[in-house]
Amino acid sequence: MEKQILDALSQSNAGIALFDANERLIFANPAWNQLITGIAEDDLVFDETSLDNGGMLSVCLVRPHIHASEMRPSLTDVDNQKRGTVLVADDSASNRMVARRMLQAEGFSVMEAGDGQSVLDILRRGIPVDIVLMDVEMPDMDGLHTTRRIRHMDGPSSRIPIIAFSAHRTRDWNMIARQSGVNDFISKPIQRASLLRVISENLLRNGTNTRKGNLSAPAPVARMKQNTRAFNKLPSDDLPASPVLDVNILEKLYRDAGMDGAANGIDLFITETESRLVQIDDALSRCDFHAVRNEVHALKSTSGTFGLRQLADLCDAAHNMFDSNDIEEHHIVKLSRRVVQLAPTALTALNLYRRSRSWALS
Repeated sequence: MEKQILDALSQSNAGIALFDANERLIFANPAWNQLITGIAEDDLVFDETSLDNGGMLSVCLVRPHIHASEMRPSLTDVDNQKRGTVLVADDSASNRMVARRMLQAEGFSVMEAGDGQSVLDILRRGIPVDIVLMDVEMPDMDGLHTTRRIRHMDGPSSRIPIIAFSAHRTRDWNMIARQSGVNDFISKPIQRASLLRVISENLLRNGTNTRKGNLSAPAPVARMKQNTRAFNKLPSDDLPASPVLDVNILEKLYRDAGMDGAANGIDLFITETESRLVQIDDALSRCDFHAVRNEVHALKSTSGTFGLRQLADLCDAAHNMFDSNDIEEHHIVKLSRRVVQLAPTALTALNLYRRSRSWALS
């Protein structure tokens, strides 16, 4: 009977731990270990019950950061006149969903494309598009190649503003993107304020008619500086020092994309990532390092969007190693395997936060 109880506790989505009368830990389920090691203590809430034998049962959940506006329905003043049509091109469905929710909340019409060829097909059919958000690294035809193809089109499509978004943050990459015909840049993970600001600036420069009033964006801020952290030299036995789950990033996502948009995006991201991990594992077994690199890069950008900072930094380390001049195969395999091993823990922490937040609102 005791084994059955412990087995049931091990499968719980809440963190559960048992302590003896001397406050020594005698049992902790996987969720407890993941929460305690991966999330800051201030972002956790504990419910502790004393036992007859002097011990204690402790239940741990992620503390939901609920804003007052989410506790009751709110009416938004929505103008029937749209601000324009944005084409979002990204091979990650979860990234597209987040961007779509942010833009639709501001009155934009949104179209989606999962690859570069789909972008070209939409524009060639003459479908009205005011601006393109272009992911740089997409399968088959990347964002910069797609941009060059657009610039060689006939008619107004060749002049459409194109905003590249990518996890790349180096000055050299920005120069290459400019030479390809990109008008502006947004770093991943996408932030609502910077997204609206850059769209506003480019639509105004392009003379696109937008509805009266300014976009809900702050004054221009300085471009993000080059990321100087070099995880490609990560020690073989250490993980990045960043937290498994960054609650502040997640809360910003909830504010930017809305309760339903963030929750649906998280669900889609978890499903998408589980499939991506299978593909990485399969590609490693076939020594197809090109496929591994593409999947790791995609996981780097999407995990950052959903607050999984440690996973994003580990993917960054692997991606940098792929792009280095002195590639060592066994290091690449080892680091990629660690990505596959860390991801389930990160996904569990993310799912626990989503459920805690839903429970708090129910």
